Amino acid sequence: MTGGGARALFAVAAMLARGTSRAERRRRRLLTSCAALATFFLLGAVNLLLIRGTFPTRWAGLVAEEGLRPGTALALVLLVVPVLALLHQAGRVAQATQERRLAALRLAGATPKDVRMLGAVEAVRVGTAGAIIGGIAYVSGQQAAMAALGVLNTARYAIPPWPVPLVLALVVGAAVTVSLRVSRHVVTSPLSVSRRASRPRPAPYTLIPLALGVLVMVVGTLTRELDKVGVPLFFLGGVLTVAGVAVGSSRLILESARLAARRARSPETLLAARALEADPRAGGRTMAVVGLVVAFGTGTGAIEWDVRQNGDIEGFWRVSLGLTYLAVLFALAVAVTALVVHRAESLLEGGRSMAALAAAGVPVGALRRAALRQTLIAAFPICVIAAVAALIGMTPGIFTDPSLPMVAWTSGRALLMVAIAVASAAAVTALSGRLLARAASPDRLRAE
Repeated sequence: MTGGGARALFAVAAMLARGTSRAERRRRRLLTSCAALATFFLLGAVNLLLIRGTFPTRWAGLVAEEGLRPGTALALVLLVVPVLALLHQAGRVAQATQERRLAALRLAGATPKDVRMLGAVEAVRVGTAGAIIGGIAYVSGQQAAMAALGVLNTARYAIPPWPVPLVLALVVGAAVTVSLRVSRHVVTSPLSVSRRASRPRPAPYTLIPLALGVLVMVVGTLTRELDKVGVPLFFLGGVLTVAGVAVGSSRLILESARLAARRARSPETLLAARALEADPRAGGRTMAVVGLVVAFGTGTGAIEWDVRQNGDIEGFWRVSLGLTYLAVLFALAVAVTALVVHRAESLLEGGRSMAALAAAGVPVGALRRAALRQTLIAAFPICVIAAVAALIGMTPGIFTDPSLPMVAWTSGRALLMVAIAVASAAAVTALSGRLLARAASPDRLRAE
């Protein structure tokens, strides 16, 4: 593109940003918040990896002890995963609501490349704003925390200046990548913008990383006494398990939908199962985040069991477990937000189908029950398998050498996490009943 074309592109992007509606401004603020959170956590992980030496402390061992800092940094990086999932989901909603504006640009002479570039420019603007906000929040928050704790040698803990622009650039690049990924299935024509309907089904081999990760975690747990063998294997298995849940969730939903369709005893269940079977990837992206939260919460329960077996919980473990539970609650809050955004996206894209069903005589109450069962069919298998994977990987003794207290504690924590996650997903679907009724309105059938 020429220099004049680039200037015109940025001018059009700025004009479109000034003319957005209130709903689009809310979505932009959500995208900016996601970029800020990702920057905050990544700066924290980099900061921990750059600290050298071990310092005596009772309350900040996760930061002061050199052997614990890599694990804490990995935990901060893992917190970026639900944030990126929310960023992707919000980007899909923004893309779905911009169809008419993009069609108008095509009528005005914009090429498909120009339309995609406009999305990338908007992603750069939002990502840059969020990254700067997140960087300022981290640096100022770190200085305030050290002042409140009375830290004397702040230079040892403060993040150096040089990695900050690298992290900011990484976050902006991720925002642009998400924008381009969201719009890659959009076909732009001068008269309309539509999503491609034909997409490949998730393959069975996408479940291999999950099984392999659990196996490697078990081997790492059983060989943890061996120096430089057990711990690296355990972390490698954990990473593979996380990737397996994220990659294999769509396949799990597809198999669950097929099973529910074969055993359906009501029209609502059959409708829900067939809708999931037609597009398992849409629900898989969001439910994968919910499954990861269940796995983290189950693993935290296994760690707490080991700590309690060693006697009284010291101040170090109180702080560490408290921070871990706070991270799980944060991830759950982000996952619930992603569920809300996913629900809005599904109503935007499937509104005309629901309106056609309502016009054909299907009661809105039946559509609400079908939506709720669709959520349960998608959420339950992913949450259960994530919890079982965490149980097997972190506490293989529950199957090889079980004891009643350990089984009760770890299994109870797994069941609690599954119940909370499935109930949260069901609550989000139930509370969106008014939006579903609006989407099923006969007005959605009008062609303009």
